[in-house]
Amino acid sequence: MDEARAAFGGSAAQRLPAVGFTSTAGRGRSLDSGSDSGAGTVTGSSASAGLSLSWELDLFGRVRDTVTARRERLDARTADARAARLALAAEVANGVLAWRGCAFSQQVQAADIDSRARTLAMTRNRLAAGFAAAVDEARAASGLAAARTELAARQAQCERQIHALVALTGQQGAAVREQVLVTPGGGADWFMPAPPALALAVPPEVLAAHPKVRAADREAAAAWADIGAARAARLPRVDLGALLTGNWMRAAGSTLHATSWSLAANLAAPLFDGGAGASAVDTAEARYRAAVASLAQAVRQAAQDIENALTDAASAARRMDTTREAVAAARTTFSATEARWLAGAVSLFELEDARRQLAGAEDSAIAARRDRAQAWVALIKASGNSAAATTFNLVPQPDLLHADAFH
Repeated sequence: MDEARAAFGGSAAQRLPAVGFTSTAGRGRSLDSGSDSGAGTVTGSSASAGLSLSWELDLFGRVRDTVTARRERLDARTADARAARLALAAEVANGVLAWRGCAFSQQVQAADIDSRARTLAMTRNRLAAGFAAAVDEARAASGLAAARTELAARQAQCERQIHALVALTGQQGAAVREQVLVTPGGGADWFMPAPPALALAVPPEVLAAHPKVRAADREAAAAWADIGAARAARLPRVDLGALLTGNWMRAAGSTLHATSWSLAANLAAPLFDGGAGASAVDTAEARYRAAVASLAQAVRQAAQDIENALTDAASAARRMDTTREAVAAARTTFSATEARWLAGAVSLFELEDARRQLAGAEDSAIAARRDRAQAWVALIKASGNSAAATTFNLVPQPDLLHADAFH
């Protein structure tokens, strides 16, 4: 942005006259052929100072089109900066959501380990009383060790996500933990934020406001202005020039003052350049066609990203309901199986199978909550943050990808 802004300022300065100042001073000795004694020498001093002015009459719009192109590219770089900020914010948000999902899974696994430890203790008591086999104790101990191993791996995964947030934000690990931490005990609804209901009201306006589409559009406008500048460069050019100079000279005891000025117009026109000017115009036109193609591709890509985000959000919303039902059913099954195991009606193998089903259902529910929040972040990013000013409907709209959608 700074470079584009400086280039725009430099091209805009061409609209104004350029004023310069020059001055010289010197002292020297030269022959004096006019002296009575013949050829002699004379020592003298001289000085001059003056102002110069030059200004191009922009008769055919060369300067105007150059300024327009630089302005459009400044707008394009500004849109690129918006897209970069949005991408970084989305990446940080996804990192926070991923860490919260990982941390909540740790809580679920810790509760599962406590349950497995109680099961192992009761199995050993039953083994001592002669109501269980040694293989049941081994199976319970194996399940507990596997759960603890999985928890250790999950803790390492959560730590890596914290490290990724530190690298993204440039903050210390302690500060990152303090900002992303949510007090445990509030349940999944509290631990993982629920996104607001969104509805894509005016797709064309959303696409037009997308930073990447905006940048591509400004690049196309700049390329069009470059064509005008290239064409104007092949036409005559008129420059105005003015010079005002004051001269001072002293030699042989006499002093001479003189003031001179000049005002001129310079007309320059290319007569034969071997086709260089035509090639410059052709190059500018080719770049414009490429910019238009890039604009069309940017619109299609933005529409595709929005459609994908809407699809993912709708899928995550549906999975929220199904996983909630699965957790409730698995918890009921586990409670009933555990009661029957305590009564000696089922084997430890059946109890462990019910426990695995419950753990899998809880992991799926956590993933669905995380995916729902991340789908909202993806929708914000895909829409160019337009969702902050409008509402979105979590229903895909295939007509966004129609060939005429971006016209």
